[in-house]
Amino acid sequence: MSFYKIFSGLGINEFLSFIGVLLIIYVTHYYYKYFTRVNPLPGPLPFPFVGNLPQFMLYKVSTREFFGAYQKKYGDLYEVYLGARRIILSRAEDIDKLLMPSTKSHYMTRLPYMQGLEEIGMMGKGLILNHNIKSWRFNRQFFTHAILSPKFSQEAIVMTNKMFLEMEDYWDRLYLKEEVIKKNKNVLDFASWLSRFTNDVIVALTTGERSYTMAGYFNDQGEEKTDHPPAIVEDSERFVQSLRSHFDSLIMFMFVNPFIRHYIPFFKGRSDESLRNAKFLYDKVDSIIKRRREEIENTPLDKPLPHDMLTSVITANTPRDINYTKTVGGESMERPMTDLEIRHIMFDTFVGGTDTLCSIPVGCIFRTVLFV
Repeated sequence: MSFYKIFSGLGINEFLSFIGVLLIIYVTHYYYKYFTRVNPLPGPLPFPFVGNLPQFMLYKVSTREFFGAYQKKYGDLYEVYLGARRIILSRAEDIDKLLMPSTKSHYMTRLPYMQGLEEIGMMGKGLILNHNIKSWRFNRQFFTHAILSPKFSQEAIVMTNKMFLEMEDYWDRLYLKEEVIKKNKNVLDFASWLSRFTNDVIVALTTGERSYTMAGYFNDQGEEKTDHPPAIVEDSERFVQSLRSHFDSLIMFMFVNPFIRHYIPFFKGRSDESLRNAKFLYDKVDSIIKRRREEIENTPLDKPLPHDMLTSVITANTPRDINYTKTVGGESMERPMTDLEIRHIMFDTFVGGTDTLCSIPVGCIFRTVLFV
């Protein structure tokens, strides 16, 4: 008897009852396997299909806060379930080992292949999420060549000073006026300012184009507005917010089962929204790369070019590059980078240069104030 004949006679109520029975059987089997597992350890109760992902999301996908909180609750030996992984931590130091899992190297190991990261277009590209060793070496060589250039370092110093002076001007206009000080009208949120400061610096150094998230935050804090056109400020805000949403959504594509992302309503909506946001970002960055290529092609060879990272990786292994010899694993690599490779090098720069740089000074200031 075919499955069609079995289900064709079922009404909607019978069909829903059948699905409900299947779910009850699955959940019962799931928790039976969980409670009868070998060598059980304490830990948060996992959910069917998603494991401990809901608890992980409560901590705003902060890995260190998530594992640190459960280490305090359950002690030095506990287990959590993320995706198909059963992670057992025996000491607080294991949290660092989870983030830096190699015992023979101080550098992070490359992630294995993940279908979710492939779906969102990040797997096997750039540096952070690249599991292809040859591609990773090729990209790393261009990346290090660009950021270790003396001219790039000088440009970074100049841009950082310029952006800090701009931020200082905003602070003077918002917080240091006499009437503001008397009424204690505005409170300086240092973390929010520093986050936008690092965003503007990194975007400018990476793309060679200004970002105006500090200006947008200034416009939101008081009645006074900046002289920058509102459309440019809003475009910068949208770009940076899309970047943050994109990086946050990677957690879901890493740990949530594809079936859940594609068919379960809440997760499907989040997944579709993340894919739309990724397409917007890819198109935006691709347009920046295309525009810069056209600018370089229209610039005479005897005229200097900007010293941002995008210009450096575009001109590498072209007549504009003074160093023609490139090797990867002993093999000569004389071709320039493609737009796709450049795009994901830029994404790695954004994620490594904004949140990390923002967290370091905030942490230093917090520790200084704490122990003074």
